[in-house]
Amino acid sequence: MIASESLILRDVIKRPVFKKNEIIAGNKGLLRKVNWVHVLEITNTATFVNQNDLILTTGIGIHQSKKNRLNYLQNLISQGAAGLCIELGIYLNEIPNDMIELANQYDFPLIVLCENLRFVDITQDIHSLIINQQHLQLKKLEAFSRKLQQLTLQSTDIYPILRHLHEYVSLQVLYYSEIDEHTFYPQISPEVGKKLIQYYKEVIKNEHSLESSLILVGNKQVLSIPVVCLGQTLAYVGIICHNQVSSEWLPIVLDYTSKGIAQILLRKFFLEENTYKHHNELFQDLLLNKIESEELALQRLGIRHISKLGHLFIGGVIELAHNVMEDEAKELTSRNQDLLITLRSLLKKHGLFSLLMLKNNLIYLIIVKEYSTEKTIIYLKESLVKCIEELKHTIGVTFSGQTDVHIGFGTVKTKLIEIVQSFKEAFDTLSIARVPLKKKSALFYDDLGIYQIIKSLPEEQFLASFIEQYLGKLIEYDFKNQSELLHTIDIYLKCQGSKQDTAKQLFIHRQTLYHRLDKIEELIGNDFLDEQKRQCIEFALRAYELLHPFNEARLKN
Repeated sequence: MIASESLILRDVIKRPVFKKNEIIAGNKGLLRKVNWVHVLEITNTATFVNQNDLILTTGIGIHQSKKNRLNYLQNLISQGAAGLCIELGIYLNEIPNDMIELANQYDFPLIVLCENLRFVDITQDIHSLIINQQHLQLKKLEAFSRKLQQLTLQSTDIYPILRHLHEYVSLQVLYYSEIDEHTFYPQISPEVGKKLIQYYKEVIKNEHSLESSLILVGNKQVLSIPVVCLGQTLAYVGIICHNQVSSEWLPIVLDYTSKGIAQILLRKFFLEENTYKHHNELFQDLLLNKIESEELALQRLGIRHISKLGHLFIGGVIELAHNVMEDEAKELTSRNQDLLITLRSLLKKHGLFSLLMLKNNLIYLIIVKEYSTEKTIIYLKESLVKCIEELKHTIGVTFSGQTDVHIGFGTVKTKLIEIVQSFKEAFDTLSIARVPLKKKSALFYDDLGIYQIIKSLPEEQFLASFIEQYLGKLIEYDFKNQSELLHTIDIYLKCQGSKQDTAKQLFIHRQTLYHRLDKIEELIGNDFLDEQKRQCIEFALRAYELLHPFNEARLKN
C-alpha cells in the first residue's frame, strides 16, 4: 500500500548500522516518517531542521545548561523532527530527566546510541535507503501512469480508472460527480454511500480548491481533488485515508487520476455532440412551425414519458462576440464548439435537460424542465442564471476578456410547439442585452418591463417620430450647446421631482439644476411633470436610449 511505503523511525532504528540502541522516551512516536538524517549539535540552531528529519548528536554541551538543552529539544519538537539520537560516552554519560520528561510529553522519540558509531555510516546507510525507496516509488508511479493512459484510451467508462487507483493505494475510493452518478470502489452499502456523499457534498461546497486537500467527511478523512474539464469542476475523486500514515505520493497519484478522468469526460462530451446533430433539424422545424403535433415534437426531442403536470419549455439565444486578431479568427470555430460543450455540461450539472444548436456565433437553447410544483418556474430561472454566471466566469478566465457574451431568454411555455414564440422573445431580450443601458440588462423577457412594448412596435419610424415630438428640442439643444438637458430630465423624473436628490445624482450644485430646469421648461413646457406628459417623456427616453445607445453618453452605464 502506498500509504505505508514511507520510511518510518521504527524501521530505521532496526537497521544494522545502528547496532545497540535504547528508546528512553517517546515510544508512541516511532511511526513518525523519516525523510532525511543529519547531525545537529546543541551549539547549532534548530531552525535548520525540516519536518521529519532524524537528528543525530554527540551530546556535546547538553549537560552544561538546562535552559539550553530544553530549548534545543523544544525547537526540534516544534520543527516536526522525526526524533533525536544521542550518542553516550564521550560528552554525555546519561540523558537528563528533564529532557526525558519533555520528550514524553510530546511523544517525541529520544534514542540513546550505546556504542560509539560513525555518524557518516548512519547517514550514508539511511540516505541510500531513502533514495532507493524514492526511485522505486517513481518507477511505480510511472507504471501507474502508463496503465492509466491505456485505460483512458480503451473506453469512456470511469469505473476501471477507480479500480486502478484502488489497486495502487489499497484504500477506499469515492467519485462524486456533478453531472453523473456517484461511484465507489470497492462498492459499499447504499445507505453508507448515500450518507457519505451527502457529507462530501456539504464539505466541497466550501472548498472550491483546484488542488488536492485533506478534508473531513463525517468522521472520515478524505484526500480529495477536483476533476476540471474545459475550465469547469465537474467531479471530485477522493481516497478515504482512515487516519493512516500519510504519503507525499498520494496527491500525485490523485492528480494523475483526476486528469485521466477529465480526458474521458472530454471525449464523452465530443462523442455526445455527434449524437446531437439531428437536433438541428428539430430546431429548424420548430422555428418554422413545421411540427403541428405536440406529441410528435416531444418524441423527436426524446421525451417519451409525459408527466401528469406536463413539462415547461423556454427558448434562449446566446451570442458570442469575439474580439480577436485576424490571425486568430480561424480558432473561433473550435472555441465556439468548446463553449457549447461547456454550456451543455453546466446545464446538466444543474439538472436541466437541454437541446442546443450552434450556428455561427449564436447558440440556440431549448431548456426542458418537468413541471412538479408552483415553484418550478422559479427554480428553472434560478438554475439558468447560475449556469450563465458560471459560463461567463469560464469565458472570462479562459479568454481574458476577448469574448463578450450577450444572452436572452423568452417566456416559459407549457408546449414545445409554442417554443417559436419564446425564441422571438429571446431575440428581443438579446437585442436589449447588446445595448449598454443604465441598468443591468435583463436575462429574461419577463424582466424587460417597458422595453417589451418598445420592441413590439412594428415600425422604428413611429418611435423616431414619438421621440422627436417629446424630446426633439432637448436633443437638438444638447447637440448644439454640448449641454446635458436630456440626462438632467431623465434623472429628475427618476427622482420623482426631488431637486435635492437630482442634484446629488448629477453631482451638480442646486442652483445649476434650477438653471437647467428653467431651460427644459422653456423648450418643452412647464407641464412635463403632469402625469400623461411625464409618462410619454419617460417612454420616449427609454426608446431613445434603445435606438441611439451611443449618441447620448449620459444614457449609458
